[in-house]
Amino acid sequence: MAITMNHNIFRSVASTTTLVATLVALPLFGAGRAMADSEPDHVFSANVALTTNYMFRGVSQTNNGPAVQGGFDYEYSPWGLYAGVWASNVDSSSGSSIYVDVNNRNMIVPAGAPNAEEIVLEPAGYDGASMELDLYAGWVPNWQAMGINGLDALTVDIGYLRYQYPGTDTNDNNTNEWYIGLSYDVFGYVTPSYTANYSEDFFGLDAAWYHNFGVEVPLPYDLTLHGHYGLTRYNNSPNNGGGDSYDDYSAGLAYSYGGFDFDLSWISRNKTDLCSAPFQCGDTAVFTLSKAF
Repeated sequence: MAITMNHNIFRSVASTTTLVATLVALPLFGAGRAMADSEPDHVFSANVALTTNYMFRGVSQTNNGPAVQGGFDYEYSPWGLYAGVWASNVDSSSGSSIYVDVNNRNMIVPAGAPNAEEIVLEPAGYDGASMELDLYAGWVPNWQAMGINGLDALTVDIGYLRYQYPGTDTNDNNTNEWYIGLSYDVFGYVTPSYTANYSEDFFGLDAAWYHNFGVEVPLPYDLTLHGHYGLTRYNNSPNNGGGDSYDDYSAGLAYSYGGFDFDLSWISRNKTDLCSAPFQCGDTAVFTLSKAF
């Protein structure tokens, strides 16, 4: 299938609430979609998803708990312009504690268990916020409308993304990102993609880049195999006001049936010892059910 690019992939896949949301109307790149001649000029769409764990670039945003997510999109088809909003619950239970095994910090244990170590949670550092609200806008060139032939297999997406956390006590959590994404449908057999996200002040730390390399392979019976490799790169080290650079990766299988999309993904990252609570960054299986309207 020709990849339907959707900005939320930037969040989702790249972080992944899951590729499911990506495969549906998915808000991996912008609201890019093949624009048929019969498509109306003004297109409104919506999407909703239930996921067992909201993972963003290899880190759980819900303390390994479930999330309800959804968004609305508007697209002006002749020019390929789009804008939208997307939201999800997040966990800000800072100050509460969990206990992990001192010999295996990915394992949660009862408080009185042997070798138990207390960890004060700082899940995503959202300081009181219980919701993430993303605003975005961008441009996906409509080659046909521009009179350019031979580029139907290429999708380009350029846009802006704003992460907001209503109720947070720290404004640094609210972050701006610019992105550019490319994908190419290779005769319907495989669709590789690349996305670059840049923020001058990534969650109050420092300027940072996120490079996302993805691939989708359509299979029989409405199945899609997908994978991604992401690189978070700060301009400066923690000693100079930056953050710890790391990589995250995922692989999964998506299935469409009856207007619904199902996705089962394995998500992981390296340098899990850098997480305030390592169990939030370990190997994780995530299931997502989503639907686009």
